[in-house]
Order: sequence, then C-alpha cells, then structure tokens
Amino acid sequence: MSVTTNSPTATGIATPKTDRETYIGWNLDDGRNRPTRSWNKHIASKFRYADSLYLKYKKHYQHLDQTDAGLKNGPEWWNQAYFNEWSNKDLIEILSANLELLPHQQTRARKFFLSQDLRKWGIRKELVAWATCSYIVHSDEQDKRRSHPLVTGKKADVFWETAYILDFDEKDRVKTYHKVKTDMERSGPSKRGQEGGI
Repeated sequence: MSVTTNSPTATGIATPKTDRETYIGWNLDDGRNRPTRSWNKHIASKFRYADSLYLKYKKHYQHLDQTDAGLKNGPEWWNQAYFNEWSNKDLIEILSANLELLPHQQTRARKFFLSQDLRKWGIRKELVAWATCSYIVHSDEQDKRRSHPLVTGKKADVFWETAYILDFDEKDRVKTYHKVKTDMERSGPSKRGQEGGI
C-alpha cells in the first residue's frame, strides 16, 4: 500500500502509494461538508471522554483524517518526507504557473525540480525552482521570451518581478541558473545549450 524508506520513522512510510478512499469530513468550513443531524458545529465543539487523546470531536476526527492521509502516525510523529515532497510539488507548480510557462515547460520543470535532492544544493529551494523555470524558458526555441538572469527588457519582466519579490540577489540568480543549466544539460541535450551564453 505504501513505499517504505530507510528513514528513522516509526513505520518507514514516506509516501502513500494509493488513492485515499476514506473521506472524513471533519471540517465544516470546507464546502464539501454540510452540517447534518449527526455532525454539525455544535457536536464538533462538544467534549469527548476525558481519557481520549483529543478532547473535542473536531480535533479527534481531524487526527483520524491526517492519519488516514499518511501525514502522521500517532499524535507526535509527522511524515516530514511526505510534507517536503508535497510542498516542493506545490512550489514548482505555483511558480511555473506564475511565470507563465507553457504546459510542456511546466512538465519539464516539475520533472527536473522534483528529481533533485534540494538538501545538496545548500540554497533556498525557491531560488532553485526559479532558476529551473528561467532556464527552461530561455532554452526553449518556441518561446520568444528571454529569461537569463542577466537579460533585461520587456521579455524578461515576469522573471525580474518574481526574483525581486522573492528577494534573490543577482549573484545568486546567475550562479544558480548556471548550476541548473549544467545539471539539465547532463540529463539531456538543451535546444539552445550550445549558444555559449545569453
């Protein structure tokens, strides 16, 4: 049912390998959940027996839902590997959409970014994601935008604005861009990789 790892966790679960079939509608603020006679805000705020792990019903069912999702195993242990994978996936998808990458570029960016061990990079993962998107757009001959960190002008505005908002300095942008370029060219030929610069 799940992929095991060598991590020092209680069960070794890193990522659930199955779709969740159980739905526990504990959050009444979620649009999918409608108050019923057996579950409403009044019942959710009631207290359970004193020997329960969570005294309020809402917290108890939230705990059961998180355990079923593979997010945690018991009250203390959280599946950090799963959270990291989840946040990395969200990061690259949101950033590539905000930078207006084409669908095939988004797929390429997601594959590369999620295949990296970001701990070995030693820098902010947002910078690696930005550099990945920047290189993919710059190396795509079908895309007329130029997104190399040293390029200025209207064609690079979205990339400059994002770099400014995320507070990346020029030295780090250029350095990370070239690291990404080197790694991506090793894994496959770049369309504009032999251009020798910007």
